[in-house]
Amino acid sequence: MKEVQYKKFSWSTHEKNWKLKRPNVCQFELTFRCALHCSHCYTDCYNKPELFKKELNTAEVKIILDKAYDAGIIWVCFTGGDPLMRRDFLEVYDYAKKKGFIVTLFTSAFLMNKEIAGYFKKSPPFVVEMTLNGATKETFESVTQVRGSFEKVLSGIELMLKHKVPLKIKTQLTSVNFHEADKIKKLIRSFGLKFSPSSDIFARLNGDCTPCSLRVPVKDLIKLDDKDELMKNGCNSKQDTETNLNNDYLFNCAVGGGDGVNIDPYGNTFACNLIRKPNFNLLKTGILEARNKLIPQLRGKKFSKPSKCNGCSIKKSCHWCPGRAFVETGDLQSPIDYFCRFASAVSGAQSA
Repeated sequence: MKEVQYKKFSWSTHEKNWKLKRPNVCQFELTFRCALHCSHCYTDCYNKPELFKKELNTAEVKIILDKAYDAGIIWVCFTGGDPLMRRDFLEVYDYAKKKGFIVTLFTSAFLMNKEIAGYFKKSPPFVVEMTLNGATKETFESVTQVRGSFEKVLSGIELMLKHKVPLKIKTQLTSVNFHEADKIKKLIRSFGLKFSPSSDIFARLNGDCTPCSLRVPVKDLIKLDDKDELMKNGCNSKQDTETNLNNDYLFNCAVGGGDGVNIDPYGNTFACNLIRKPNFNLLKTGILEARNKLIPQLRGKKFSKPSKCNGCSIKKSCHWCPGRAFVETGDLQSPIDYFCRFASAVSGAQSA
């Protein structure tokens, strides 16, 4: 069998499916359950026992994975919440791997144990991604709001490193942990891994803006040695041409022309991870059918009223997007002052 470099395979596959107008990637929230209650988490509003019983069962998850396979999807990211909270996680993971999906896992590592790490050693995921938001017990547990979580998460990291599980550790910088940024970087590098910080914080899915109060002052972010990482335009990574940046289209991101599918723990699919209505339940319809109804509602949508975000000259440096505006203000077109100030500071730093 001829070997192909991953980058070449990835690009050629994405390009092929773009032309066919078929999805490549699925972000599947297996559960909103999580052992932690991180103060900045945008899904923790649904981390409640009364909602857990509404989540898909094992058979239903497999039905949706079958539909993802039939739709031509290759990459599946299991996220949440924390997928490891599901007792059937390894069964679901094994099913996805045997279907031929390239699987990524987002987890807190709090529940990582020898059984799971050993299973990953035999049947590795593409990568496990997690966040490490403190270098000391005090700071880490101020973020997670769970006593004993620092030691549990460090133990999970050690298990994955011991079993050579592909691992990426990110850091969500907030006002709670910013003073430990250098210590966190040093700790992550001691594992032989890259420090990948983010400063993007947005409101919870139910409109609760409490996490927004945890944003690090822009003047402090710009002083970081790792500010180049923070300047990466995460949500708007598809905004890579002046044509896209200077048009009147509201969505210049992956929603407007990408190839991803979002699925929540109840089986609903929606166009944007932060804009969850309209949606379609995939136990009742196919992925392509739902996608063909959802995407046209956002693709090509233009600003319908005056907004400083429309035609902004520093949009390429901004982390604003309609989804973030929606959960924070209830309006897709409203600017967010913090992102305006961040973009101004970034543009100034890049031109200096």
